Amino acid sequence: MSTLNPARRLAANLATLSTSRWLPYALFAGLVTMWAYNYVVMKVTLQAATPITHLIIRTTIGSLTLFGVLLARGHSLRPQRLGEAAKVGLTTTFAYGLTVTLALVAGAAGRTSVLVFTMPFWVALLSRWLLAEPFTANARRALVAGFAGLMLIVAPWQLHGGVLPMLLAVLAGFLWALGSVLTKKTAQQGQLDSLNFSGWQALIGLAPLPLLLPFADFAAIHWSPAFVLGMVYSGVFSSAVGWLAWLWLLRRLPASTLSFNALVIPVLAVAMAATSLGEWPGSGELLGMLLIGMGIVLIARR
Repeated sequence: MSTLNPARRLAANLATLSTSRWLPYALFAGLVTMWAYNYVVMKVTLQAATPITHLIIRTTIGSLTLFGVLLARGHSLRPQRLGEAAKVGLTTTFAYGLTVTLALVAGAAGRTSVLVFTMPFWVALLSRWLLAEPFTANARRALVAGFAGLMLIVAPWQLHGGVLPMLLAVLAGFLWALGSVLTKKTAQQGQLDSLNFSGWQALIGLAPLPLLLPFADFAAIHWSPAFVLGMVYSGVFSSAVGWLAWLWLLRRLPASTLSFNALVIPVLAVAMAATSLGEWPGSGELLGMLLIGMGIVLIARR
């Protein structure tokens, strides 16, 4: 018995080590897949509702889900770092959600929204300034390779409909980056209940939505099982579950590394749009995916 106990303890320790080591990577893989497919879901469901209507429904579902989880888990409802939660909620939940929705519909090409993935570049710069994270030579090379790849995928020189969709998408990427860096900075300032912080930032992010009600048209919604399932996917899984997973990963991985590896999302989104919607990438887009892959490898070697 005395020889079995140490062996069992060793096996348990190895299993725990393996789980703790690989869990962030497994969670990240699931997260990027879910967020990539959300572009397909949003493109389809936006055909059944106006952009502001879609935004209000999606954001309300996601935010109330996050706060509902806080209530269900029995965590303290007293807000932690309310000022920081307000900054993140207004930046990420509201402003990012608004700009990315408008970017999806304002231009002639849906892939304009992929420009939100200038986010990793903004994170790298903001992390250097706000978090004092190093900006290594590999990070600079990754920046160049990733940006070049992203431009080849989006091909802004081929877009029709003006510069506004591109500016909205880039602004969305900046807002997502700012919210992520502010969240990481808040977590570094001391012990933080992630669920409490997530619930309150989501609830605060709902506050400006009544201002958009005059621009919504709920009577024009084309209700269908596909629309309902799509809104649940975007609101519950992509927004609420995705935010909790992103926050969990931000607390365990460098913000710049995590965001650079998120560049795989537009690659997956292009592939999913091809198989689901028939939007097959051209040679320029394929080269862009290769360059983004190079950027991911470089940032992983930092």
